[in-house]
Amino acid sequence: MKFRELISRTIGCNFKQKYENNPREVVKEKRKHEGSPLVQYVAGFFACMSTAVWGAYAAWPSPAIPHLTRENSTFVVTDVQGGWIVSLFMLGDLIGGLINPLFIDRIGRKYTLLLFYLPGLIGWMLIIFANNYVYLYVARLIAGIGQGGVYAPLVIYVTEISEKNIRGILVNMINITYAAGIFIFTSMAVYVSYETLNLTCASISIIFLLIFPLLPETPYYYLMTGRTDDALKCLMKLRGINESDKLDSDIREMQLAINEDQRLSKSGFMELISKSCNRKGLAIIFCMKLTQFLSGIEAISAYAQQIFTKSSPSINPGVQVMILNGISLLASLVTNIVIDRFNRRTLFLSSGLLGSLSLGSVGLFFFMELYLKVDVSSYKMIPLVALVLFYVLYQLGFGIIPFIVQGELFSINVKGRAVACGMVMGSFFSFSTLAGYNVLSNAAGVYMAFFFFATTALLGSVITFWIMPETKGRSLEEIQAMMNPEMKKGLESARKIKKSSKLET
Repeated sequence: MKFRELISRTIGCNFKQKYENNPREVVKEKRKHEGSPLVQYVAGFFACMSTAVWGAYAAWPSPAIPHLTRENSTFVVTDVQGGWIVSLFMLGDLIGGLINPLFIDRIGRKYTLLLFYLPGLIGWMLIIFANNYVYLYVARLIAGIGQGGVYAPLVIYVTEISEKNIRGILVNMINITYAAGIFIFTSMAVYVSYETLNLTCASISIIFLLIFPLLPETPYYYLMTGRTDDALKCLMKLRGINESDKLDSDIREMQLAINEDQRLSKSGFMELISKSCNRKGLAIIFCMKLTQFLSGIEAISAYAQQIFTKSSPSINPGVQVMILNGISLLASLVTNIVIDRFNRRTLFLSSGLLGSLSLGSVGLFFFMELYLKVDVSSYKMIPLVALVLFYVLYQLGFGIIPFIVQGELFSINVKGRAVACGMVMGSFFSFSTLAGYNVLSNAAGVYMAFFFFATTALLGSVITFWIMPETKGRSLEEIQAMMNPEMKKGLESARKIKKSSKLET
């Protein structure tokens, strides 16, 4: 009864009468007053769908390099050239991460997305018309710049258009669509030709490019540029509310946050370096990114088909790649269930340790087969099973936690710069892994590469667990108080005042 009375007061009508006579009118009246998040879901979905293209780029070398190194290829590339084709993508990613802050606040979140999405389409065009390896070098470098430049504005865009109760769902959609792009691409690669695969990806890129201009800008950007009326109209559209006065308080709060951020941002970069709490935060992010990317996730994704070809199982290597990425996609879908049920530190450590065991198993398999020449025909499924387990652990633990924690450890005036530093670290480690995998595998054997990945995952997860504070279940102020003694004193003082005022009343 209380629930019905509450709804009745909220929508300003007699609930019982409306519910019994015309339930659709109740829903319509409720939406009129409370709005609808439909536009937020649609805009967030189509914005995040662009990451499917970057997932395709990440997975492209797995079927492409074996094809290009065959004698019947249109043009043949060597192993060294293939290694550069793979790794130049992450070099471009590093460049894109460095230059995207120049555009986000100048041309807006939406048009920054469009700007850095164009290199993705240019990259596919170059790949389609390539007649030597230089085309592929340029294509991968340009596409990498697009990927490196698109993620920061995409996270900001999704965060600023969404309400707090659905923000986590929309942000996690970035990882889901990226994993979906990898899975769809590798699935197609099993059944279609190299040329058809490239044409399909270019076509999908064009479709996304046509959809993107229809997306709304964020109300925060309008307020930053002094366009208050546009901000209000944009917010009304996003919230599905027709009465502007219902959003006056929201606009005021947004404006206050922007004013405070602009006031503090002038000293943000120096504060990021000069304060010990921020330096500690950067050290934590460094260790997390090192564990995340030097565990070999990018190299394994790029060379998955070659890895499975070496193990020579009864299952087609392309099908194994499809299974691997399909299960990874499923793991990304259940991340929201796991991430808030366990402590961040414990989840990072346990996933890192188990991931190290999985990688070590693959290394041991290849060591016995390629170096000791032991008959391992009875254990041919070990690489597939172990890497599937590694991908699941990566999605549920040390693959997602760094993205969450880097947004929790820093205050608002240095958070943007800190996140940018974290992305640059990740790009550097990814490039190093991709560039070094082929060199190490050819010089010392593929098993040495996996032993290196396993060691990094082991040591990195232990060190991160040791220096990282637990952030689960804590407010941003409480987390920063653990990092900053001055913040801790201020927070304790404020809570004492609040407690004493409650006792007096």
